[in-house]
Amino acid sequence: MFAQKERAEQIFAWMLEKLPNLEPQIKWNKPTFTDRGTYIIMFATAKNHLSILPEKETMVHFADDIAQAGYTATKGLFRIPWNEPVNYELLEKMIEFNIQDKAEYTNFWRK
Repeated sequence: MFAQKERAEQIFAWMLEKLPNLEPQIKWNKPTFTDRGTYIIMFATAKNHLSILPEKETMVHFADDIAQAGYTATKGLFRIPWNEPVNYELLEKMIEFNIQDKAEYTNFWRK
């Protein structure tokens, strides 16, 4: 479990270095990142993977990219197995998409 926590912390550190305007928070006991008070992305740890929750609209927009990366997915999340590399390029594109797409939002969630 320590290795999983360490790996998740590496991903969060990468995010904050790449996208320093993101605000890290804990929401629903999960690491969550917001931009100007608007939800951008959330993470959830499980025994075999890290779940990435970028919102349904983002999942639809990047469905092909997620599949090409080899990640399993549902309507609201995709999973990065602990024993596989992180596709940082995809993660960055998804986060930047949410930041840009929600630039005018004043609510936490999309409507």
